Amino acid sequence: MKRRDFLTVGSAALAVLATTATASAQARERVSQVRERIFGGLRPAASARQREFVEVRQYTVKDAEKRTLLVDLLDNALIPALNRQGIKPVGVFVPIEREEKYARNVFVVIPHKTAASFVNANTKLVADAAYMKAAAPIFETTSKDPVYTACDTFLLYNFPTMPVLESPKLGPDRVFQWRFYRSFNIERNVAKIHMFDQGGELPLFREVELNPIFFGDVVAGNRLPALAYLIGCPSMEAHDEAWKTFIAHPKWAAMKDLPEYADTATEIDRVILTPSSGSQI
Repeated sequence: MKRRDFLTVGSAALAVLATTATASAQARERVSQVRERIFGGLRPAASARQREFVEVRQYTVKDAEKRTLLVDLLDNALIPALNRQGIKPVGVFVPIEREEKYARNVFVVIPHKTAASFVNANTKLVADAAYMKAAAPIFETTSKDPVYTACDTFLLYNFPTMPVLESPKLGPDRVFQWRFYRSFNIERNVAKIHMFDQGGELPLFREVELNPIFFGDVVAGNRLPALAYLIGCPSMEAHDEAWKTFIAHPKWAAMKDLPEYADTATEIDRVILTPSSGSQI
């Protein structure tokens, strides 16, 4: 190859490299801007209300008879005892009939103003004579025939824009939906939290009347990282209509395919719930 040809080819190669480097730099800058928008938006900020915690217990029972017994004990023993600790409102929920996957589950929602409230609640229950008497069927049985066979617990740290649990008046026919969103890594979980908390998804829930009860980052539990939330509607019909409105809403269309929120909630569990007669939510 002649020196002139070599220089021509070399110049062309350098130009390609320079163009590629510029494109890569621009791509990195775009990624940096997106991440700054997400993670910068989640930096601690002054707030009039301190972010609280929500404990969600998912009890498992062996049959319908045990579920009825457990719900009665939760309504008449656990809720009053937790109220005596200053913990309220407490919700007790069972799945609707079509939710076969969760037919043997009972859900309990317990708000905590501090982490210490969560840590100390059970110790205080055992020291509460009135509770131990009212909940005697749980403690007087044996491991061969327990009231419940398991209790999975999730501890949520409420989102910055929804720092405390809300309990709107939804009426006697109210239904709720519990949703659990797992991400495959912590960065994608933070991105999905941003989509709800800063990106406009949670306000859209309010707009279409999928009434938020709580939204939180799951800081302890299984299948992490994850976020979870509970929404409520006045009836099953209102629930279905609200979801139809949400899915068709132009604001949802505008945000659902944004690249910064891609590949976030890769596993979603959901269940429709109705409150027990003693539920305070």
